[in-house]
Amino acid sequence: VQLKKGDKVVMYNVYFFNQTAIMRPESSFEIGELLKMMKERPTTKIRIHGHTNGNGFGKIVTLGNSKEFFSLSSDNDEDQGSAVKLSEERAKVIKTYLTNAGIDAKRMDVKAWGGKKPIYDENHSLAQANVRVDIEILEE
Repeated sequence: VQLKKGDKVVMYNVYFFNQTAIMRPESSFEIGELLKMMKERPTTKIRIHGHTNGNGFGKIVTLGNSKEFFSLSSDNDEDQGSAVKLSEERAKVIKTYLTNAGIDAKRMDVKAWGGKKPIYDENHSLAQANVRVDIEILEE
């Protein structure tokens, strides 16, 4: 499906380790498809929206000095923060991945929502779906 300006899609197959901004290995295919689209469409600009389940405060593990986007590493950093901060770090790790693969950082920005836009109530059996990343097409 060819996306156009204003479209927003959920990246249903991008998953993160709990309390981290590090993608699980099974995310690599869908992230690779996003990279492919960005390379094929060099004028496209996107916004990466990060979402969490709930609005708590707690531990956040980020990439740190590691370049392992799809696995945990001793080079990861650990801090404390809000759900909004976690959702921001998750969107930023995707931007960093794309930038490291040659996509100009000026073509991307991030928006952190925390748990402000859930699909399900945070206690629902399907609440894990609230932990997601959406891609919005800003310019073609």
